[in-house]
Amino acid sequence: MSFGRYFRIALFSPYLFGGIAAALAFTTEFGVENELVFFTVFSLVFAGIPYALFVAFAFAWSKLRSDTEIKKAMWLAPLLFLPLLIIVPFISGSPDSFLQAIASIAILWGFALAYGYGYVLLTYCGWALIKKLGLGCE
Repeated sequence: MSFGRYFRIALFSPYLFGGIAAALAFTTEFGVENELVFFTVFSLVFAGIPYALFVAFAFAWSKLRSDTEIKKAMWLAPLLFLPLLIIVPFISGSPDSFLQAIASIAILWGFALAYGYGYVLLTYCGWALIKKLGLGCE
């Protein structure tokens, strides 16, 4: 498997992990009191639509790029995703003021950067594992 193919598959991992977290949120053992489960479900619900747009673009873009170009772009991806989150406060309920909208966007951007770079690191670790198992080639 090439890194490009692995990358296109890995683009869907936030939906996979979000779905697992959503399923865990409805169990009595985890529930929404668990902050990690809550924030993962929150990101799936509120950032899922903007992320779908991002996935569509990244999926198409990566088909025409080399593995090296994709690896470089992965580090920029969380930053490139941020403008798509501007719409989230407005689709989740109209903010009372402009300053409240700006504050909501700033908080979302902080979570998006943390989650985005977390997924970039997970993707790199997954690729290292695949290469170590002899299933990936560059």
